[in-house]
Amino acid sequence: MVNEICRTYITNHQLDHMHRKHESKCDLQFEHVLLLNKYFLLYEELSYAMNSGDIGHMETCIVSWILILKVIGKHKYASHMMNFLFNVHFVYPPGLQ
Repeated sequence: MVNEICRTYITNHQLDHMHRKHESKCDLQFEHVLLLNKYFLLYEELSYAMNSGDIGHMETCIVSWILILKVIGKHKYASHMMNFLFNVHFVYPPGLQ
């Protein structure tokens, strides 16, 4: 049941097929709901990773958020997140990585 709900109400590769349909067959409101559900789940995943202290999972989630923030024009947030990831992996000494 959960798999069916996820396939139906969360965006995936099928969203591209929905965009290619003729305008009369296209359901923009449903497409926007799919994207909104995806963003809510990304937020929930990042929140869970931060609350549980799973740094590796949090780093993985940040990559998705960097792309989202750049698209919506929040370049300062995206650049700070990119700088954080760069510093953690390439600048800080091994004890802090």
